[in-house]
Amino acid sequence: MGQLFAQIEVLPEGKSAFIQAMAMEQSGNLDGAVQIYNQILYGNPNHQQSYLQLRNIYTKTGDPASAIPLVTKWLKTHPNDLQSSLALGEFYFRNQEEEKALAVWQHFRNTQLNNQTSYRLLLQSYIRFGQTKAMASLVLKGRKQFNEPYFLAIDLANYYQSRQSYDRSLNEYMILIKHQKQYLKYTIDRILLMSDDSTTHVLIDSTLLSASANIPEVKIISAGFYYKTGQFEKALREHKQMGVNNPSDSKRWLDFSQNLLKENQYQLSIEAYHYFLQNMTRNDPSVLGKTLLGLGQAYENQIIQNQTELQFVKWYPNNDFFQSTRIKGPDILDEPLANTLEHYQSILALLPPSNTTATVHFRLGEIQSNILQDVNGAKHSYEKALVSRPNADLRKKIQIRLGDLLLISGQYPEAIDYFDRQINAVSSPENIDGNTIRYLTSLLFNREIDQPLSFLDSIVYAINPNHPYFNDLMEMHDLITQYYSDGTRDDRLAFESFFQGESLVRQFKIQEAIESFNYINHRHPDALITPLSTLRKALLLLEFDQPEAALMAALSIENSPLKDRGLALAGEIEERFLGNPKKALNHYHRILSECKSSLLVEPVRLHIRKLSKPQES
Repeated sequence: MGQLFAQIEVLPEGKSAFIQAMAMEQSGNLDGAVQIYNQILYGNPNHQQSYLQLRNIYTKTGDPASAIPLVTKWLKTHPNDLQSSLALGEFYFRNQEEEKALAVWQHFRNTQLNNQTSYRLLLQSYIRFGQTKAMASLVLKGRKQFNEPYFLAIDLANYYQSRQSYDRSLNEYMILIKHQKQYLKYTIDRILLMSDDSTTHVLIDSTLLSASANIPEVKIISAGFYYKTGQFEKALREHKQMGVNNPSDSKRWLDFSQNLLKENQYQLSIEAYHYFLQNMTRNDPSVLGKTLLGLGQAYENQIIQNQTELQFVKWYPNNDFFQSTRIKGPDILDEPLANTLEHYQSILALLPPSNTTATVHFRLGEIQSNILQDVNGAKHSYEKALVSRPNADLRKKIQIRLGDLLLISGQYPEAIDYFDRQINAVSSPENIDGNTIRYLTSLLFNREIDQPLSFLDSIVYAINPNHPYFNDLMEMHDLITQYYSDGTRDDRLAFESFFQGESLVRQFKIQEAIESFNYINHRHPDALITPLSTLRKALLLLEFDQPEAALMAALSIENSPLKDRGLALAGEIEERFLGNPKKALNHYHRILSECKSSLLVEPVRLHIRKLSKPQES
């Protein structure tokens, strides 16, 4: 008898019953928890906590058959429980009783749609079970009832997008931004996400084009869409149509112009910056400075893009004595740009001195110097920058650039005096800076070779190898020692003429520089510097789109110490510019067999393997 009573499970009562049921549920004993919740509801049918926990268990375990009587009984005494009314329909749906589910939701529509919350709750049930027609009619009813044509547009648009009903989704997004501008960024993000599917592009394009006539904000979506899909000209067109109407448009234009720059769309970026400059509504020095900085960068990048980038032969890369001169100019109209800069100089004249104002003047000078090659205009801008209270770093940059103008205008005695004043005598190798390099360059360009040689002899073995100009100074010291100090009178004259040619390159007088290097070939054919001079001429000819002449010059130095570089350059010309890969291979193979100690052997060997594969097939 004792054993029989021991086997009867005694269920808890009162508050402890619900606590124990929760503990059972958390530990995974759902059957025990269900038993206790049912017992609690039997004694107290209005115990909401037990009802909700039990309903959740039936939802999690996928037991709609048990949930339906539970919710039905609850609704008899709680008819205004909206969540339970909708849940009953969902349980019917999950129990394969679709007609009953729809009837429950229809009853809800007839009796409970008194506010926007009830609409949203019913819509979510329709969404979960794919009731597209019911959704559309429900939303239409709500829009009429609340007189809000955008009501539930986000919910409907997201649903259609998730089901790839892109036309319906786009229509809802257009409705949304027409009436609620604050959702513009959200709409842009969603439509751009939609455009990941390339099959949507035509639909998106036509929808946006049609809507833009009545909804001006659509143009910003179109601009983003065109940019993302690589239709950059159309993106610029949309931005222009939006114009520059207020100061807040500045960020949009600056971001767009900078993004074009990142996409290597230099000409379009320049056009965008120009448009913004010509139409900006107020002259904020900070905005103007950023715009001119971006414009200058776009021009510089466009020029760099136009230069020939060779794989094996480079002219003293990263050496400040041989600053990278842009041989080919940008494809721009100088007059409109010059007029634009002149306009902003007049504006800047009205602004109070500050580092920001100085920076804008400096940027103007950089464009005039590097892009327009307008020495006088650049000098004026740099001088304005100096008197506009620049900080110490900017002041130093401006001073160096003023000296650079003397170099690019061929005023070498003046440059010598200018940089001599800047350096005030170098007391230690560690004090060497950009001014020192330019001082020595001025002397070289002025045919005063002995003084730079004496200076380099005095510091080349004392300077720290970690010094930023260590490699530059070592290369120049080796150059002067090898081709000048150890040479004959003829060698020295040729060396002076060589730097005269280099000075012409710095002045952007490329044709005259080529003629100067030609003079060395004819007047000093046996000088030590002549092969290097010829190599320089070959590189300039190649930049001037004269590959045949460049090839002849490159091959003419094969009987010199620069044979490997001449053959490598000849190979690149044949391969990349003349379309003769077989001839290129002949030159490359000669490097391997005839220049075995050259540093070019290994990179050329690897290149031969790549180049030979298509030839063998």
